[in-house]
Amino acid sequence: MVLEAGAIVSYSPGRLSGARASSAWHPILSEMGIVVTSSTLAVGPIAETLDEHGEPIGEAGRLTQEAFARVADDLAWWTSAAREQRARQAPPY
Repeated sequence: MVLEAGAIVSYSPGRLSGARASSAWHPILSEMGIVVTSSTLAVGPIAETLDEHGEPIGEAGRLTQEAFARVADDLAWWTSAAREQRARQAPPY
């Protein structure tokens, strides 16, 4: 197993945005050796956030774009950190 980085993104038709499902994934991914970012993205209600082509719409879409930028930056940082650490030392498992 190698050290990797990951971020959790969830969506749903309702206002909870898959929050329950995403909270369940964090310990599972961690057990798989994935460093899970602290920033997550919950999109919902999906029909009021993205159009049929996945493009942001309305205020919810704008807020989702802003939140995604944060998640992407966080994931890029942890990916780089994992890559550099792996080059120095193999994971202890």
